[in-house]
Parts: sequence; structure tokens; C-alpha cells
Amino acid sequence: MAHHQPVDRLSTVGFIRSVLFVVNTVASANRLLDVVALFEADLRVQLVFTTPPNSTVTDGVAEVFAELDVLAIPWEQALLRDFDLAVTANHSGELHRLRAPVVIVSHGVGYSKKAAQSPESRVQSPAYGLSREWLLHNGNLVADTLVFAHEEQVARLAATVPEALPAAYVAGDPCFDRILASTGRRPIYRAALGCDDDTTLIVASSTWRAGSAFGSWPTFLRQLLAELPPEEFRVAAVLHPHVWHGHSPHQIRSWLADCVRAGLILVPPLEGWRAALIAADIVVGDHGAVTCYAAALDKPVVLAAFDENEIVGDTAVSTMVELADRLDRHAPLLPQLRAANATWPGVRELVSSRPGQAAHRLRSLFYQRLDLSEPDGGIVEPPLSVAGLETGTGVQAFTVTAEIESNATVRLRRRRTDVRPTPTGPAHLVVHADHPIREHRTNADILFTDRTDNLPALLAQAPGCRIVVSTTTGTATIRGRDRPVRLHGCDPLLAASALFAVNGEPPAEMRIVADGRAYSCTLSS
Repeated sequence: MAHHQPVDRLSTVGFIRSVLFVVNTVASANRLLDVVALFEADLRVQLVFTTPPNSTVTDGVAEVFAELDVLAIPWEQALLRDFDLAVTANHSGELHRLRAPVVIVSHGVGYSKKAAQSPESRVQSPAYGLSREWLLHNGNLVADTLVFAHEEQVARLAATVPEALPAAYVAGDPCFDRILASTGRRPIYRAALGCDDDTTLIVASSTWRAGSAFGSWPTFLRQLLAELPPEEFRVAAVLHPHVWHGHSPHQIRSWLADCVRAGLILVPPLEGWRAALIAADIVVGDHGAVTCYAAALDKPVVLAAFDENEIVGDTAVSTMVELADRLDRHAPLLPQLRAANATWPGVRELVSSRPGQAAHRLRSLFYQRLDLSEPDGGIVEPPLSVAGLETGTGVQAFTVTAEIESNATVRLRRRRTDVRPTPTGPAHLVVHADHPIREHRTNADILFTDRTDNLPALLAQAPGCRIVVSTTTGTATIRGRDRPVRLHGCDPLLAASALFAVNGEPPAEMRIVADGRAYSCTLSS
């Protein structure tokens, strides 16, 4: 858990400098964690964390502190102590009251969103963080150093607050640097998400506020899952931390519970989104930073929404929005996804003008401000881990239509039951034995479980069920048949659906075509 105590109480190590990290939100924590590692293994420096009470969405920050096991102190205590340096990714929170030199690092992809809240005033509004309102207090510059990812941001600063130019420092983008440095780990991230070489991974991203993908089209995740064949596609959702903590993690999981049962992977708000981007084959997004980073990685990207009132022109985000295709929610989604734009001239160049240099330049800046020599060891810039990446529960119920082309060939079409209306034509239902909706279990034609024993008992509990499948052993127990059947060569649930369609003595070998993909299945007693 986080250690809530004075900075120097019962100190054992005689550190000579203290650095205060001012973490306004979980989104800020995500950014600041990229630079925390720059102080690793330096016994001269103690790191301390705090949260201003008037941040936009403070929920979740205390949990982040506890998860990281850091020394966290209340804001009012932080204001009473002297620090050698304060580092933050926000401009709010009365930073002028801190008794320390303040360094503000970039938040998001540069400074790409307008500051004002109402659409009427946003039209001519400067970017959040580059206006006098955010940079000055009583005419004095709040920050000693303003860190930028690109010179174009400094040029915009010169146009809005020219007296702040001496504080400007171009370091590049540490977040994007870590993404680029970790692209070789793509197979690791895909495996963690349960994706093999034949899987197309869709990452669906949404920033926050009403004009975001999730805000303006709350059912877009459900529509994606409903249309995409489960044999080929997996979908992972990356929602802005303010979505999670503005509504509460419980509420987000509740709203998306049917999507999770349909196979949606919910990437948690703190870590995992960058690894998911690297693993992605296609990204559906909006004007948020995640979508822009995807374009900078030359991923195929299509926009589910964007709020032109929030976007600052001539930035990486505005360039991406101008080039991106728009997703038509009233037309079939799959053809639009396959045609998503993967060419993004100018986007990567506007994300950072110091690619690969951010960690070096930031450590140099911090230690200059601390009046310390830099540590002898190399700069710590760890590759992205698999933290936050999980396979999810998988699809918990399938609605399957089947067509027998010959004795040994069955054509199947599977869709995710939890996000689709009841089919109009003949179909059978394949349901996990622990599905939370009783009607699905009791109406199932095929039940499946990850258990390895007692399959006949499941048949006894579900009189309408004809087949029970153990996905662990690939064994099917068929009602009225004395001996179980072993399924080899493909997904046992596909084989079970083919068995159900044959409706008789199963052949020793079957050819299955599921949504255009061909499989061979061998059956044995």
C-alpha cells in the first residue's frame, strides 16, 4: 500500500534531494510513470507523490499510489514542505503554491485539445496548457520549465504567451519512444491477448467527453462485436481513464458486461493500452491520443467519432483527423474496417521532433534542476510489459446457423449471442455452462465448460441440451450415446456445432467451413 507519512520521518537512507510528483489524475499517472524510472537506483533522490484536491477526475489516483507502493502525502502537507523539484503533467491544481521549481511535461499527444469548455468559446480557444490562463498566476510564470515534444508546440507558445518562451524545453515524447522501442515485442503482446497469427485484433479506443467515440456512440463496441465473425476477430477496448473514473470502474464493467461475455477485452486504464496498440491490426478511434499514436505507428485507423470543436489545427491529431476515414454507423462495419486508412504522412513527424531522445533529454533536465550529476548507469527506459493485457473471458454464447453441403462438409456461421437479437431463421445455441443468464443455459442446444469431469451431469441438468463439450480436453458427450467423442483438429465448439448439424451418427472426419474459414475435424471414441 502507499506510505502516507512525512517525507523525512524515520528516514534510513540519507538522501540529499527530494522530488515531488504531482499526479492530478490516472491519465497523468500514466504519463508521469514514463519519467519516474529516470531516477531509478539513485540513492541521493527520494521520490514523493501527491494529488491536488481540485483535479478534473481525482478518482483512482489513490488506488494507483497504493498499487505502485509509493510514498504519498496529502496536498496540504506537500504545500508546507520544501522540495528540490516538482514534476507534473497538468497545469491545474494551484501549482504556484508549491515550494519547489516546477517542471510541466507534455500531456497527451502534445497540446492538441482546446482549453475552453463550451463549443461557442472553443472555436477561437488556444490549446489547453498554452494559454495565459494556465501558464501565469498574477502575471508570473508558474512553471520553471515547460517540456514539449515538438518545436511546433513552442511556436504556438510564442504566439499565445511569448514571455513563457525562456521556460520552453523540447525533449520529445517519452510515451511514444517507449511504444517505438517495444514494437519488436508484438508477438508477446498478441499472445497475452489470446491472438494467434490468424486472428485480426481490433483495438477500439475512446477519449472522454460527449464528442468521443464512447460518448457519442455508446453502442459502437456492441455493434462491432455483433458483426465481426468470432473465428477471425478479437476486440479490445481502450477507454480514457476519465471514462473509467468519471463513471466508476464498476459502472463501466456493468455497462459493458454483455460485450465482455461476447469476447470483449477491457484494457484497464493505467497500463496495457500501448502494448495493445502494438498488437493491433486495425484501430477504431476518435480524436484522442491513443488513436493518434496508432496512426503514428502506421496502423490502419478509422474514426468512430471526432469532435472538431476540441481539436487544435496543425497538430498531429488534426492531421490524423483530416486523413482518416469516418466509420458510417448505419452501414456494415466490416468492409469499412478492411478498407481503413493506413497511410499517415506527417503524423509521426508531428508527434515528436526528438524521436528516441526523450528519456536522455528529460533526465539531463531533471538533474540540472536538482544540481546533481547524472547517475553513472545507463538511462532506464523499460520496454512495455504485458501488464493489463488479458485474454478476457472469451465468448460465452454463440448463435450458430448451419448448412450441410454433403455428408462430410458443414458450413457454419457463428455470432456472439449476448450482443445480437434473436435470429429469425433456424439456429442453435452454444452456451457456457456458467453463463449468468439462466435462459441462455436452459435453452442451450450445446453447453460447454472448461471442466474435465462430470459432463453427463450437465446433460442431466439441461434436458433440452444435446451435446456437452469440455474445451479443456476436446471431449464431447452426446445425449443418447454411451461413449464420449474426442474432437481433434479444430476448435471443439466448431466441431460440436457440426456434430449438432449432422444430427445422426457422426462421420469419422468432417470438413467445417466457418465464416469462410475451412477446418478439418477428426472424431474418435
